[in-house]
Formats: sequence, structure tokens, C-alpha cells
Amino acid sequence: MIHSGKEKNYFMAAGLIVLTAFLVFAGHEHTHASDGKAITSKEQLNHENIRIGVGQGGYAEQVVGKELPKARRVFLVHTDGYQAVAEGKVDAFIFERYALELAIKSGLEGVRLLDENMDETIPVAVGISPVSHIDDLKGKIDSFIDEMKENGTLDDMYDRWVIKNEDEMPEIKPADDPKIHLKIGTTGIVPPFSYYKDQDLCGYDIELAYRFASWLGADLEFRTYDFNGLITAAATGDADLLMSELNVTPEREAALPFSEPLFEIPIGIMVHDSSGTASGSGASFLWKVKTSFEKNFIREGRWKLFLKGVLVTFLITALSMIFGTILGFVLFLWCRNGNRTANAVTGVFGRLIQGMPMVVLLMILYYIVFKEIDIGGVMVSVIAFSMTFGLSVYGLLKVGVGAVDRGQYEAAYALGYSVNRTFFRIILPQALPHVMDSYRSETVTLIKATAIVGYIAVQDLTKVGDIVRARTYEAFFPLIAIAVIYFGLEALFGFAVSRICILFDRKKKMRTGILKGVKLK
Repeated sequence: MIHSGKEKNYFMAAGLIVLTAFLVFAGHEHTHASDGKAITSKEQLNHENIRIGVGQGGYAEQVVGKELPKARRVFLVHTDGYQAVAEGKVDAFIFERYALELAIKSGLEGVRLLDENMDETIPVAVGISPVSHIDDLKGKIDSFIDEMKENGTLDDMYDRWVIKNEDEMPEIKPADDPKIHLKIGTTGIVPPFSYYKDQDLCGYDIELAYRFASWLGADLEFRTYDFNGLITAAATGDADLLMSELNVTPEREAALPFSEPLFEIPIGIMVHDSSGTASGSGASFLWKVKTSFEKNFIREGRWKLFLKGVLVTFLITALSMIFGTILGFVLFLWCRNGNRTANAVTGVFGRLIQGMPMVVLLMILYYIVFKEIDIGGVMVSVIAFSMTFGLSVYGLLKVGVGAVDRGQYEAAYALGYSVNRTFFRIILPQALPHVMDSYRSETVTLIKATAIVGYIAVQDLTKVGDIVRARTYEAFFPLIAIAVIYFGLEALFGFAVSRICILFDRKKKMRTGILKGVKLK
């Protein structure tokens, strides 16, 4: 059977994914930054050849700079930091000790904790929006925390969630007649403080949020952000409070006020463990795949999270394609007759939108342009991607129409066709086949570009992968699953665009009709 070029590309991509999966699971030699020397003390880390993973903007980053000034810092999200240490990409990862202990207790292999901690501890508090609609929010949260400390509730919560690692949310009575809408910003990826269990948020900070909402007489809304978007969310008022084991640093205090400290937590040191054999290392490849699949997809019904993420990614992509195509077509019709004003406005608009990173455009729209308008992150994402996709469609139409010979216009006008009828009946049908392949490529680019919407509190496919990795401490299956799903979405949208191509390409349409019912071998 003869395969087209596109089919061959699909087969090659699928083969590459399978090969990568096999190589990762079958095992490979780790590249250790410390040249294989076991690290047994903090003093060994203060060396220019040592690479230490730290969270960007967190308190541990500053502590490392003061206590281990010679070491090179590598900025990592904590879920990536665990894997980087296990695989020998960095020599150590310095983070909250109880979180590191929980990761090892939950099955993270190839790492160990040093007995000693960093000298300083991390102050943890609640971040407060300086532009919240709730009056005297700092005074209210401080009074609430004081009461919780006095009656021992905070100590009990810390003991249950952090020390004992219990994961059951207590029953907390909601406000009877809420008069206030309270928006809590969190991440959902920092056990035991804020994480997902059975598709629901739980943890120390989540319980604290429920208790405060009940105390305040408010209804509660959680918004999950990427770590880098938390401070921005509070600073712009998109979230009233930030509760996600938020470290208090001088830079963050300059951006927004904080509550009274909830607690201080020791800073632990995780290093690579090359001694002995990791549990299960002698198990078969198929056993590893089965175990990891159960852990990442079946346990706690995590496949439902992936399904929700796929639907969100599909929705954003589909709507952006539709509205972007309409926008691009309208822009082209507006500019096609040489209108100077239209071309000038479109040119400035195009350079402005296409000249900035997509994540910056998203955050400008979400936190500035639509700050006062109550629309969700999904709708803002659709608007942003529709704008960029529309500009791409506008450019493709210019190229396609430009490829049609000018004699076609003259012939149509000689036959008495009007300008609009010439364009829609003669020019456009000849122009579209020239650009449909490029249009298909733009849809693939669009699908991949949607992976950044987690910055504005959208729980898409990529964000779901981060959530699952934060619970299972595994990188392989969540990341490979995301890659496979994106590949499937690209194939699905590519197929849909290919069918549309046939409608606009008369040659392909005629060939399809002629060969209907004929098998090609």
C-alpha cells in the first residue's frame, strides 16, 4: 500500500515517541554533575563545580546565595527539581524539608536527604492583594490567624497535613448567607499544602482557605495559577489571597502585603543517591509500564483530570481557529482594495501582536485589558489566540491572492463581473488551494502554543501534567502522555483541515470523486 508524505511523517513521529519511551524506561546512564562523588555534607556543596536547583523567587534561592555562594544555582520548579536530582542533572535541590520528605515517602527513587538543613528557615504567610474589593482584608486575615493560633487550630492543621501527612479534608461549614466573594489563588502542585486528590483541591492551605471563608462569611472560589503567575494575580486583583505555601521574601513584600506568619519551615537538602539498587530496578520493562500507568492514570481517577485538560485544550484550539479564521478573512476584505487607513491600522496591530511573546500577550489581556471584566481564562485565551491566528490567516490570504494572475481580474471585468463577484467567484477559489497546506501548519502551531495558558489560571492539558507529576513524582508517563495526546490532537485537526482542503481544491475534489470506490494498492 502506498502512503502519502503526511502519513509517513505521522508514522515517524509515533515511532520516535515509542523509541523515546523505551529508552527512558529501559534505563540509561546518569550524568552526574558532581562526577559521581557522593555528597554527605552541606560543606561539599559550596564549590564552583556544584550545581544546586532552587525555586525561582523563593526564599531558598536567597538562602543558597548567602550560605553557598560559590555554587551555581539552577532555577527549577520543584517537581522538575526532584527529577533533576534523581537523574544527576543537578547535584542538589534545596527546598522545604517536609515537602522533600513527602516526595521520598511517596516513592521518589534515586535521591536522599542530608541530615543537616540550611541554617535559615522559611517564613510562610498568606499573600494579600493590594487592590482587593474586600475592605481591610489584611486586618481580617490577621485577626483570623491570631484566633486560629490561640485556639490551637493552626497547630492541629500543621500536625495533620505537614508532620503526619494525612490527606483527609475535615468538614467545614460554609457561610450561611455569604455576602462576599473570596478568590483564592493557589497552584495545586505543592503537597502537602495545595494539591489535587480525587480531582479536588486539598491540603493545609486549602483547609485554611475554607476556614477563613466560613469565618469571613464569604463564598469561595479557587483559581490555580502557574507559580510565576501567583504574585501577578494578587497584584492585579485577580485573586484576593494567595495560599500555596507562599514564601515571604523582600521582593515579594515590595509587590504586595503579607499576613502574619503562619509558620516557619526548615530548608532541606536533597542529593542524588547512587548507593545500592533502586527498588524495582530489576523488574521487567512491562511491569514498570503497568505500575506507572496505574499510578499516573488509574489511581484517584487521574485520567479524569487528563480528560478535562484535553477538552479545555481542544475547546481553546477549535474556537481560536474558527474566530481567528473569521478575523483574518475580515481583515483581508477590509484591506484588499488598498485602503490606506485599513492597511496602516492592520500593519500596526499585526506588528504589535506578533512582535511580543504569546505568554506576554496572554497576561496583558488577562491582567490589564480585561481586568475589570469578569470573563474566565479560557475566554481570554480564545481571544488572544484568535488574534494571532487571525493575523496568520490574513498573511496567508495576501500570499494566496497575490499568486493569482492579474489577467484573471481583467478577464472577469471584461465579462461584466463586479469587483466583489470577481473576488468571490474567480479569485478566492484559485487562491485558497495555494495556502491550505500552510493553513494546516498554522493549526499545528496553534495547538502547541496553547500549552502556556496555565499562566492565567486555565487548567489545560499541560497544567494537568504538572498537577499529576506533583502527586506521583514521576516525569515519564505524564510527559509522554501529554506528547501523545498533543500528537493525536494535531492529527485530528490536520485531518479536518485536509477534508476542508478538498472542498476548496477543485482538482483534489474531482480526483476524489473519480477514484471513489477504487482501492489503491
